[in-house]
Amino acid sequence: MLLAQRTVLSLSLSLAALVSADAAAVDCQHRTYDLLRAAYPGAVGETGDEGELLRTAGASTRWVNLGKVVCKVWPASPDKTLLAVPLQHEAATGLDVDTADLEVLVVDSVRPRILQRYRENGALTSDAVQISSLSLDTARYKLDERTTAFGLRIGYSGSSRANPYGSTVLNLYAADAAGRLRPVLSKLEVEKERGEWDTNCAGEFETVRRTVAIDPKRDRGYAGLRINSTTEHRRNVAKGKDCADVPGKTEKSSLRLAFDGRQYVVPEALRGL
Repeated sequence: MLLAQRTVLSLSLSLAALVSADAAAVDCQHRTYDLLRAAYPGAVGETGDEGELLRTAGASTRWVNLGKVVCKVWPASPDKTLLAVPLQHEAATGLDVDTADLEVLVVDSVRPRILQRYRENGALTSDAVQISSLSLDTARYKLDERTTAFGLRIGYSGSSRANPYGSTVLNLYAADAAGRLRPVLSKLEVEKERGEWDTNCAGEFETVRRTVAIDPKRDRGYAGLRINSTTEHRRNVAKGKDCADVPGKTEKSSLRLAFDGRQYVVPEALRGL
């Protein structure tokens, strides 16, 4: 009987946690407009070809497409909500080159109040390779006893059918000793898919996946980052009327990134766009 009661209690708590998480996600999206108005005072609403926009005030006008803003309540600190905001240089997109600034915000989870922010001008550019996605990564990147970083993953995709290409890079952000938000990791490529084929069957392809783990050894106060990589090769071969997928070799490697006092140093071979 006691075991049954514990099981029911456990299931109830799990269900409550799921409902709470779903409610927080919905609430985050519901609050996006008010949070953006707090972040960009004087911004004016407009309607564009791709939906609702906010046009910022001031000399350097930027446009925020509400549909492209991502937000998430931070599990490591639920009183805070995270936002990633592309600030378009033009109201319309689909130009030969689309450029946007990127602003990362930490805001109050209850009130429309901006706690921390970091902006990188011209960080997002789409041309032959387009930005396909933004997502907040709230895995527990615990760098020291007081500092937990959060991540932003930026997805890219190529437009060539004969040479398919996709990539995802990871940035990590944390507050410094003065409480200012800043990047501690930039453009680590965590996913890559590329290939070359005849658009019918025959071709060669490569897939790279990387995971990030905390290494307990410290460098200038912060834990290291252990990067584990898996690279898979495969090819397609025509066999009569069929197209066979032939697995190739799989390579695995591991590398530790050290903190130099300002950022984690990413080797060129692991850097994305």
